[in-house]
Amino acid sequence: TRRSEDSPLVETFTLDLGRSWWARLLGRNPLVRGSDRIEAIVCAVMVMALLGVMPVVGTFATAFREARASSYEQQAVSRHQTTALAVEDARLHAYANSQAFDVTARWVTASGLHVDTVAVADMVRSGERFGIWVDDSGQRVDPPTPPGHAATEAVGLAVLAWLTVAASAHLAVQGLRRRLNRARYVEWDRDLESLADR
Repeated sequence: TRRSEDSPLVETFTLDLGRSWWARLLGRNPLVRGSDRIEAIVCAVMVMALLGVMPVVGTFATAFREARASSYEQQAVSRHQTTALAVEDARLHAYANSQAFDVTARWVTASGLHVDTVAVADMVRSGERFGIWVDDSGQRVDPPTPPGHAATEAVGLAVLAWLTVAASAHLAVQGLRRRLNRARYVEWDRDLESLADR
């Protein structure tokens, strides 16, 4: 910020960006140390590595999504909804912040009669009917996962994998920076002692 010569009451602001840090780094500036160049090179390599790992993560996530989608499609084919009959009243299980019900029920499939304890969302009385999911053998299973859920899982996995690589790269750069800083401090101490001796 400086005062204008034409009007002493008006101030102007000049922004000097200077040369890019690449020019300062790769130029012949005597103030740029060898350790500065090493640090910049490592940072540049890490950035290129993070950009280069993106297609790998994307390919992995795509394969994961296809495998998951195939599994979920198989669930949709092999799992069926049927009606179960409560043999007795449902039992309430109270927890600190929630509650759950389970009930002994029986149901009939092509493989025969089945009796098992089933988790239910609400209270069920003896003799009431409710829907459950079973597999091809008639055993009770969870509802099939929607195939579209595979894409969400794949995106989450890809983001987590890339962030893991990025965090590892960041820690590596920070470790190198600490080592270089220690070396710089030693060099500065040596130069200051030499200056004091003179």
